[in-house]
Amino acid sequence: MITLSPDMIEQAAQVAPDQTLATSFLAPEARAGMIALILFAHEVSRARQAVSEPMLAAIRLQWWREALDEIYTGKTVRAQPTAQALAQTIRAFDLPRPWLDTLIDAFAVEQDDVPFQTWAELVDHGDQTYGNFNRLALLIAGAPAISAPLDQVARHAGILWRLCDLMAQWPRWTHRRQLWLPVEAQAGLDREATFAGKTSRELAIGLQQAHDHIVAARKRANQACAEAAFGLAFPAVAYAALGFPYAKAYRSLRDPFRQVASLSLLERQLRLVWAVARQRL
Repeated sequence: MITLSPDMIEQAAQVAPDQTLATSFLAPEARAGMIALILFAHEVSRARQAVSEPMLAAIRLQWWREALDEIYTGKTVRAQPTAQALAQTIRAFDLPRPWLDTLIDAFAVEQDDVPFQTWAELVDHGDQTYGNFNRLALLIAGAPAISAPLDQVARHAGILWRLCDLMAQWPRWTHRRQLWLPVEAQAGLDREATFAGKTSRELAIGLQQAHDHIVAARKRANQACAEAAFGLAFPAVAYAALGFPYAKAYRSLRDPFRQVASLSLLERQLRLVWAVARQRL
């Protein structure tokens, strides 16, 4: 039994509304496990956002590594609601630890001023973060194992979502005087002007390249979906069906520094229903 307080469910809906909305297609125990995973992912993904110094972010991530040690070695788990719910989820669904460890380590790159040198590195980061989230989510949702096609769905849906997530967080990164665009996409870019909130042709080119990678990830995810046997597990990754609409909305923004792309609740609901019915992103 996975114990969640009403406050935890409300928090998940606030910090990860699309992922939480998609859990409504799952059975109650799987939904509880997914919400625990969502809250854990939020804790580690926001480590750098929540503090002023990279060292403090490293401390927050180490806290979660130690929590996993407690869970997997059978020690008393620290009395923190998300850690407790995660422990119950790991035991209920026999989740493997390596994907959780890699997810934590992957978010640690946000402490670096220049996290990625190439698009290949950034794409792999998407797999290490939300790709691993998806593998764990599929097991929680009922997949008996992560087959090769399911692994590819998880990977490319994770890449799609992480790139959209980074586009949405553009103001936060530039406020910290960081760029998530890989170095190879920064040719001719005036970094100081970018940090000052000025758009440019070079920036537009870099963001277009990000959009192209999102389109490619969606295509590859759907190719894998056609080969995958989901059973009842597809809703675990259905939230990624909103990635491409978000990307189109981001692309239309005149000022990515101050504007936020959004989709209405009705549109999000309809797109999720359609995605689950078709088992496509």
